[in-house]
Amino acid sequence: MPRISRDVWPRAAAAVWIAAMLSVLAMGAFGSPGLRARLAEDGPGCPFRMATSVRCAFCGLTHATLALGHGDLPAAFGYHPLAPFLLLAMLAACAAIALGRGDALLVGARPYLILGVVAVVWAVNLLA
Repeated sequence: MPRISRDVWPRAAAAVWIAAMLSVLAMGAFGSPGLRARLAEDGPGCPFRMATSVRCAFCGLTHATLALGHGDLPAAFGYHPLAPFLLLAMLAACAAIALGRGDALLVGARPYLILGVVAVVWAVNLLA
């Protein structure tokens, strides 16, 4: 029986995240207003916010991604002040992992840079 490589699962998970982000963008672009409203209100909730009542760094991104897909940039910034930039960064990071280049994210000071960016995003999201 062939052995499955250890990096298959992170790569598959990253590919699923890419598909999810692109699907939400597509639903924002092509979905009916009712579908967009249902996804925004009944879609994935934030487990951190449910547990603590505090917004996490990524709270509002589903709404913002739907707005971006619909072409409503002001609404996207209203839902999350860094939405377009964070969405691009998440797509790029997931693409690197899905392509087997995830190690590049962990070289040198990059992990600290990534954590610092998440901390800044969180602070901006909390203050917005």
